[in-house]
Amino acid sequence: MSLQKLTAELYNLFQSGDYLQCQQILAPIKIELIAHDLLVPTLQNTTTTDSINDLKISQRILEIGVLSSLLNNDYQSFENYFGQLRPFLTNSKINPSKNLNTEITKIISLYLIYLLSKGSISKFHIELEYIYNSSNFDVSNDKYLKFPIMLESNLMEGNYIKIWNLLKNDANLPCPEFKHFITTLTNALRFEIAKSIEKTYTKIPISNCKNLLYLEQEISDRQFKEILNENLQTDNWIINDGFIYFNKFENNYGNLNVANGDIIENVLGYAEQIESII
Repeated sequence: MSLQKLTAELYNLFQSGDYLQCQQILAPIKIELIAHDLLVPTLQNTTTTDSINDLKISQRILEIGVLSSLLNNDYQSFENYFGQLRPFLTNSKINPSKNLNTEITKIISLYLIYLLSKGSISKFHIELEYIYNSSNFDVSNDKYLKFPIMLESNLMEGNYIKIWNLLKNDANLPCPEFKHFITTLTNALRFEIAKSIEKTYTKIPISNCKNLLYLEQEISDRQFKEILNENLQTDNWIINDGFIYFNKFENNYGNLNVANGDIIENVLGYAEQIESII
């Protein structure tokens, strides 16, 4: 089948929501793109209007690869396709005008959220610097790009209540695709809170800990333990007689650095607010 027919079929499959089939047909399409020197933009293949238009089609094909992988919960392919798409994003011949609230900035923001949900903060900042250094983007005014930046800033500052308010309502999300990261982002949020809690207390009532971790009081102690063990790396937490005890080497404010002290202050200050949310 020709590249033109394969591309038309890909568009139809993506439009109809058949994301698994999209991923299957993308493999032969990429082979055709390689054969036509259209998989990567270079100085040699961006010299004519026709070749640039062909590369714009290649960009859309890779965009579908990114989105169909995400919507099919194939995060490894999502990351791989984003890597293949990256050279197109800042190519001034293919994208000559500033991107603002476009499919491109949506995809970039989804990748930033992906990195944040994995806890890959260093990669997050490298990608962010790449975007800031490009004249193709208006970060401060783009609704997609602002969202992961705001999440990361609040996470680093310990403003957990702001993050929770953003994540708990789908209406706050800039696009439906962000919902794929809600669970992992919530786990990342709870992980940061858990580390702050164990630096603050020698012991804490289970009910109070549930509040601080945005967990319903109705969940059983067994479910609570499963959440702690599976998502929060709390091997040093001991649950006994309605309390959680923290088995650690030090626990006093004098040994905490300023940043941790600020986070702890936020956690303690938000406790009553969290109670009302739950």
